[in-house]
Amino acid sequence: MLSSRNNTMEKTSNITTHPATVDDVPAMAALWHERMTLQQLTDRRLRLLPSGREKWSAAVERWLADDHWQIVVARQQGEVVGYSIGLVQDNLPGVAPECVGVVSELVIGVHSAGSGAGQLLLQPLKAWFAQQGIQHIVVQVSPRQPVEQAFWRALGASEWIGFMWMEL
Repeated sequence: MLSSRNNTMEKTSNITTHPATVDDVPAMAALWHERMTLQQLTDRRLRLLPSGREKWSAAVERWLADDHWQIVVARQQGEVVGYSIGLVQDNLPGVAPECVGVVSELVIGVHSAGSGAGQLLLQPLKAWFAQQGIQHIVVQVSPRQPVEQAFWRALGASEWIGFMWMEL
């Protein structure tokens, strides 16, 4: 069973983190859109839908109400500068561990890169995963994103399963 969300606030320098609320979704969606727009430049397979931002926002609002998800925002001087989204997910049947923590997104605005917000956003997710009995975290990082790759490797992550893309 999942425990209640961690409602404590973390502070380091002038960046704070806290569990996201519905009021944070528009600022998070702006950061999501910024990231996806930049990723389209490096990977033509990624195509944003005209209604992509609205669809993403609606999904996040559903996840906020679901105890299997934890969503955290980082603020600097009152502005949302990043967010992280984690969920508890069953692993492959018959494979240990039976459940894993998935960091589905960890996004920092381009103007806050290098601020330490990434590690600040990961800490509440790690604590929440631990509360759920999760001991392993997985994250999908594109090989076309060397900065993200370096971030996760610096934290001790290693390659596990590669995804392939094929058009039909």
